[in-house]
Amino acid sequence: MEGGWGMVATENRMLMEIAAEISAREATLGFQEVKTKSRSAGLTAAFDIASVFFSSGCNVVVAFDRFASNWSDHSDHVDYAAQVAGFGASMLAYTVRRGQFDTAVRDIRDIKSEVDIPILLHDPIIDPYQIHEARVMGIDALQFPVWAMEQARLESLVDRTESLGMTAIVSVRNHEEAHRAVDAGATVVAIDITGYTGSLTLPEAFSGITQFMPKEVARIVLGGCSSPKELMRFARHSADAIFVPHADLATTKSLVTAGMHPACPSR
Repeated sequence: MEGGWGMVATENRMLMEIAAEISAREATLGFQEVKTKSRSAGLTAAFDIASVFFSSGCNVVVAFDRFASNWSDHSDHVDYAAQVAGFGASMLAYTVRRGQFDTAVRDIRDIKSEVDIPILLHDPIIDPYQIHEARVMGIDALQFPVWAMEQARLESLVDRTESLGMTAIVSVRNHEEAHRAVDAGATVVAIDITGYTGSLTLPEAFSGITQFMPKEVARIVLGGCSSPKELMRFARHSADAIFVPHADLATTKSLVTAGMHPACPSR
């Protein structure tokens, strides 16, 4: 694992907090119950995220974090989602804060009822329980950090996700983790380059990690892209989409517009 002991300790603490929250939720609604609910014929089919990303140009995944929002350019979570969908964003990533899962459930329910946009649950998935409850919530895609689990568990969780019709987005930070993601059967891989400190530009570093991937695997940039010019650079280096942390709507619109521009490269 990269990043030194400080990062390792932080990551381990986060995983323990997530596991504790899962246990608390499972005590209220058991695993078999949520599993049964997740297979209900009445649930709306999830979006095929890989197909969405293989459209022309460079797609934009927009994050929403209600606890980081200053609400100056939108009235609530539904309004924010409606505006980014109107811009042409490919997906909304709802950021889940620790201790606020019930809030996330309510917000996502509101958004799904009013706005036609795929939703990524922006919360590390480490347990089968999370996958089934996400399907009940109407989630379209889930995030799996390679560093958080052994290969057999990663492969099992990815397979379970895809079997329920959702998309497993596997996040990686280096070549080794990228190989693991592909071996696990991921159809969408997110490359986190926020910690890169080498001599290459960030788009070059991104391309170096993705160059061995099969062409049918969609690639998302995590970090390092905050302007239309940077988006174009990443698109020229085989990015199918970029992830935009929660930002003001003007910035988000400029990125989406750049990604949809006829001059924007696509694979």
